[in-house]
Amino acid sequence: MQAWELVAIISIIFTIPVLMVSYFQLVLFFYSLRYPRDLEKEPPVLTEFPKVSVLIASYNEKYVIDRSVDSVIATNYPKDKLQIVFADDSTDETIAIVDAAAQKAKNAGIEAVVFRRPDRDNFKSGAMTLAMSLVTGEYVLQLDSDSRILEDTILKGVHAFQTHPNTSFVSFRVGHYNRHFNMITSLFAVSQDQGDTISKMGSYLSSFPFSGQGGYIMYRCSDIRKVGLWSEHIEIDDAKISWKLYAAGTRGIYLSNARIMSEDPETLEIWKKRAYQIQKGWTKIASVYFKKTFHSKDLSARDKFVLFLTYLSPFTNLSWIITSFLSGFSLVFGWQAPGTSVFSSPFYVVIVTVPTALFYLSAFYALKVQNIVTPRNLIMIPILTYASACMIILGAIAFIQGIFRKSTPYFKTPKTGDKKFTKEVDYNRELKLWKVSYLELAFSLVGIFLGAYSLYVGVWVLGLSMFGFSILTIKSLNLSRLFRSRGSGKGGYWSARKTKKGLQVYESLDSSGSGMSED
Repeated sequence: MQAWELVAIISIIFTIPVLMVSYFQLVLFFYSLRYPRDLEKEPPVLTEFPKVSVLIASYNEKYVIDRSVDSVIATNYPKDKLQIVFADDSTDETIAIVDAAAQKAKNAGIEAVVFRRPDRDNFKSGAMTLAMSLVTGEYVLQLDSDSRILEDTILKGVHAFQTHPNTSFVSFRVGHYNRHFNMITSLFAVSQDQGDTISKMGSYLSSFPFSGQGGYIMYRCSDIRKVGLWSEHIEIDDAKISWKLYAAGTRGIYLSNARIMSEDPETLEIWKKRAYQIQKGWTKIASVYFKKTFHSKDLSARDKFVLFLTYLSPFTNLSWIITSFLSGFSLVFGWQAPGTSVFSSPFYVVIVTVPTALFYLSAFYALKVQNIVTPRNLIMIPILTYASACMIILGAIAFIQGIFRKSTPYFKTPKTGDKKFTKEVDYNRELKLWKVSYLELAFSLVGIFLGAYSLYVGVWVLGLSMFGFSILTIKSLNLSRLFRSRGSGKGGYWSARKTKKGLQVYESLDSSGSGMSED
């Protein structure tokens, strides 16, 4: 076997996982087109109101948790049928804020209780699992400290349970109260819109397993208690408990027309670190539960295959690196001629670029189903490739660390709520440069060289992709500096847009979840 043939075989082998995941997204996209657009669009009328507990996990969230509680108090669900349980691990001023919020809820007629413990064993998962001993509702709505429900969110969730009796969890669409704070929040919002629309709408309609998302999910308490709650810490505890529920033979429902608002990351560094932890968490779940999934008698072969593709998703970053860099080095060292490179094959180029077209189309559809097809949002779609390219290295590292279940420091996503205009709130300045950033830089510099050489010898697809990946990754290492205010004198970050509506401009979503929801 000649060297170029070996390189081609390796390239094709490592391309297969990427294609499997990408074309499965195509399947989900077609299913999402058939999603019932009127599902829970209008506020339902209930004949009975079961008790609902709201579980809010917090750890030093002094800037956001009060607004989260205010949104629960403002719900149209009967106050005497509500309970708020705080799983508070805070060590700062948040303690007093949580106590005051609990009292405020009690004054509004809502049962409220605060759970605290002497340590942070198993972090958020441990806190929520222990706090569940205080939960008395038939259903529990899990919120993050920055989550803000709408007036009819709980009502729609309960109605979904009552009309779908075999459902173990209800997943809500992620809303964005700071969507237009800066370019990064706008990009993240469109990315989240696309993920919710394709993965969740498509999976729900096709009855494929899908993961609920912590902070935007309501559980049937009896079901999650049967599967052992969150039990142990994994970076994405919501995906873990979703797997447990599916493995137990239950299902989830996705409500596109019911939202829970949240805060989007303001800088690319924060977004990348958050994405890194999610990728690492999925890989850990795969390494822990893969055999259990394969041998489960409660999962069909179809569901097992879908879960396998889900587990495979983090590996696609490493696949791209191996395929691209191997092809680039093989050209430099003469292991293959430009004409024998897989990137010179029209067939190969077509099958790997079709998912890109799907990416743009599905992102547009995600905006359309929410009635937010605006020039400002549309321009974010092609720019999304920027964010995708610069996260490849971190994604590959997350996969490797997850496979070996390596423990790394947990990154707590900074949340500032509506207090971005204060000097006190500037978490982003304090973000430390990860050592892995030097590895990102090294790969990018090599990628520039390989991209330039590939272009020189005429392998245009490889050259352009390597160039794009390298330049965007290098730029992303300090991108947040581009979004600092020039007028503050201190280099602070942009504050929220000042309008006649003030900061509420980010919460203009009407209660039905339709119309110009977040613009």
